This record gives sequence, structure tokens and C-alpha cells, in this order.
Amino acid sequence: MSWVEFKNVVKKFSDVTAVNNVSFSIEKNDFFTLLGPSGCGKTTTLRLIAGLEIPDEGKILIADQDVTYKLPKERNVAMVFQNYALYPHMTVKENISYPLVVRKVQRQEIEKRVRFVADSLQIGQLLDRYPQQISGGQQQRVALARAMIQTPSVFLLDEPLSNLDAKLRLEARSFLKHLYTELGTAVVYVTHDQAEAMALSTKIAVMDNGSIRQIGSPKQIYDQPANIFVASFIGNPPMNIVPCKISNGHCLIGEQKFPLQTSWEQEYQDAYLGIRPENIQLDPAHGDLHAQVFVIEPLGVETIITLNVDDHQLKCLVFEDVPFAPGDRIWIKFKREKIHIFDKNGEKVQGRLSS
Repeated sequence: MSWVEFKNVVKKFSDVTAVNNVSFSIEKNDFFTLLGPSGCGKTTTLRLIAGLEIPDEGKILIADQDVTYKLPKERNVAMVFQNYALYPHMTVKENISYPLVVRKVQRQEIEKRVRFVADSLQIGQLLDRYPQQISGGQQQRVALARAMIQTPSVFLLDEPLSNLDAKLRLEARSFLKHLYTELGTAVVYVTHDQAEAMALSTKIAVMDNGSIRQIGSPKQIYDQPANIFVASFIGNPPMNIVPCKISNGHCLIGEQKFPLQTSWEQEYQDAYLGIRPENIQLDPAHGDLHAQVFVIEPLGVETIITLNVDDHQLKCLVFEDVPFAPGDRIWIKFKREKIHIFDKNGEKVQGRLSS
């Protein structure tokens, strides 16, 4: 049984369609992330689950119950807002414990659970302070603790780590991952940070312009992108996307070509080749295409190399010392099974490339 389900949901604000005929299902044990750029509709989708927005069309179900028009308090969901939404007249401890107080949980149990989540998020020393007496990052952790202390049907998290510094963000992310394994219920998470999405999720829905472009596991989204948008949004550096032609079993890029072993026979005069930077191999003597080294960026454990191939630039990611310098003419070779071909509309060409 699907724990959360969207059925052809549409939400409009005046002439803007924020959520455009979106359908998906979330299982009870899913950490489901809505990933996409600003303005793509992911937060509106989260607010629709919470009951803070009502759809113009479609249905929303939670635990097999139709909640499309139910009030937020009737949905048994816990939400962490991007703007904290803390009660200024309450201490940190009172803010965290409030959901349990209104449910009349025993005081001893409240104390135990408050201490656990506060220590986990490193805010145990702040319990007697008020929101205005702590930093923005600390306020975000209080909001996260207030949601974590509950036992809702669904956790809804709207970029809850966005105001934390880099070190604490990694620690809080690890705690979220650990906590998720103990919650026993679905988490719906909104972020524009692909690293968060890849690290935390069991499923990712990549959104663009109010629509879902692909749903899958992090590995599926990374290894088998359904279109150019997903391919270029996921990955750091992102996938190289190069205009090409497919003809007579060869791929033509600019004035150069190399053979493809494919399971399809159709030719494409306007297509795109996609290849991730780590799937390009460098060789001084032979390969698929001739290239010139443009820039070398050493980053410690890895090095990013920008290459000029005729009028196009490709990025290559290597994990060993680079015996080249800017200006060097070299050969590059693609891992055949990692090549993606997209049609002129940016959709993945279905078929198989053999090594």
C-alpha cells in the first residue's frame, strides 16, 4: 500500500501553474526527496501534502485516507519550515516539546525525548534560551528537533539544513539518515542540493517547471537519466552534454567521429551525447577523439580537467596524478557502456550501447 499518493494533482496561483498534473506514490519506508531548482514547484508540492495548500485538481492520500480537503491538523504530519516558524515567547525546550505537550504526553517521557533530540543536534546547551537569543542556524536545528520529537504519519522537511554551516550540515545530515532508519514512517524532503538528495534518499523526484521529470533511486537518477535536464542537474561536475550526429554506426562530434556499438538502427541528425566526467579516459597516444587540455583544477583527492574538443568543452574527472599541462594535445576515450544519447527534444534514446 502506498503511504502517500498524489493523483494528477494541479495547483495554480493566478496564471502560474506551480504543480502541473503531478502523480507519484511514496511507500512507508521511503525517504522521498523532491529535488530541483528554485521555483520548480517542490515546496508547493510539500505544502499540498501538509494541507497548507489545497489542489485545484487531483487527489492526495495519506495512509490510504483521502486528505485532499482535510485541515493540516487532521493529517498527522510534522513539518519543518525553511523559515523556522518558532514561537518567540517560548524557550527552546518549550518549542521542541510543544507537540508532545498538546498531546498530553507524560512529562518524564517529554524530558527524555527533548534531551535526546537536543543532544543529537548539538543544542542541549540552548534549552533555556529564547529563539531571539540564538543564531539562525541554531533556530533551524530547534525547528528540526521539534519535528523529530513527534511520531507523525509523515515527516515533511523543507530545506531544513539550508542555514547550517558546512560542518554542522554534514553532521545533521548524518543524524537525519540515522534517525530515518528508526522512524518507521515516510520522510518527504525538499532540497535544491543534489548532494543532500543523493546521500539521504531512497527515491528522488527531479522537478522542473511544475512537473516531475524523473523518479528513481539515487543510482538510477545518476546512472540512467531520462532526459538532458536530469542528466545535467545531477552530478558535480554535471554530465557533459555535446551536440552530435548518429550515422552509420558512428557518433560525429564536430569534425571528428568514433564508432558506436548500439542496439538501435535509427540515425539521428540532431542528437546529444551525454557522458559523465569520470567516464572519460585520457591517453597521449590513441582514443576516440582528439582534444586539447584547457584547464587543470587539482582538488586534492580528485582533479577536474577541462578539454577543448573542436568547438566544444568537456570536463574530465580523474583520481590520480595528471601527467599533462594546459595546451597539451591528447586523446580521450569514452567508456562505451556509460554513453547516453538524447534526441533533439532532450529525451533519452532507448537502446543499449555495448563496450
